[in-house]
Amino acid sequence: MKIGFIGFGNMARAIAKGLIDNEVLKEDDLFFSTRSEESRLAIEKEWHINGMASNQAVVDQSDVILLAVKPHQVDQVLSELTFPAGLLLLSVVAGYSSDQLNQYIPADQCIRTMPNLNAQVNASMTALVENKQVTEEDMAKAKIIFNAVGEVMMVPEDQLGIFIALAGSSPALVFLFIDTLARAAVKYGMPKDKATEIAAQAVLGSGKTVKEASDSPWNLIDHVSSPGGITVEAVLSLLESDFSSSLITAVDKMIEKNEEMTKKNAE
Repeated sequence: MKIGFIGFGNMARAIAKGLIDNEVLKEDDLFFSTRSEESRLAIEKEWHINGMASNQAVVDQSDVILLAVKPHQVDQVLSELTFPAGLLLLSVVAGYSSDQLNQYIPADQCIRTMPNLNAQVNASMTALVENKQVTEEDMAKAKIIFNAVGEVMMVPEDQLGIFIALAGSSPALVFLFIDTLARAAVKYGMPKDKATEIAAQAVLGSGKTVKEASDSPWNLIDHVSSPGGITVEAVLSLLESDFSSSLITAVDKMIEKNEEMTKKNAE
């Protein structure tokens, strides 16, 4: 399988690194293009992958194209390309729908996807938008690629905005939670770097516990909370505050913003 990257920013680089580090593909199997020869040569030197002089040259060399440009660049980029039959396009562009993509490439050659920042550490949760027109073989290719940087879930397109809130944007909220916990510890004299490491590991372990437990997160709270103990005091304090309400409002805002962006890009 030969993969071509149109756009080689942070997300594309994370995916390329995951594919190479996990030995899914070799450097010679990856192609990319950039706006300038200078940047192309720099990426070739650092990554040892194949730089091409144009986006069309990348398409011509690839079995799979990973589209990773900014939303406002998509129309110009795709309108200049000719896609051969059998090529698969995977789009990681936020707010640009499958219907819009299908103006340039047939529906049976295109899958909309949504990885998150944690692809950088092979811990992404990636959505693959359901598409019954794509062959099982092509869907399997998409799963192989994104499993190299984490886990994959099939999602109907009308729920992608919800997915983005839960997985795409929520890492920022988790980072805020970790930083706030760490700052609270600094208040009592613990160095910030040590407090951050402790809080981050607690969040990492808690996520793993939720995934592997048969209990719901709420029941797991009960497991940690001893009667009259420290944990239940903290839980009750948050329940009495607007913590849950604020978090739900944040999710509401993310979903609303995604709908706004999608509508704007469609105009």
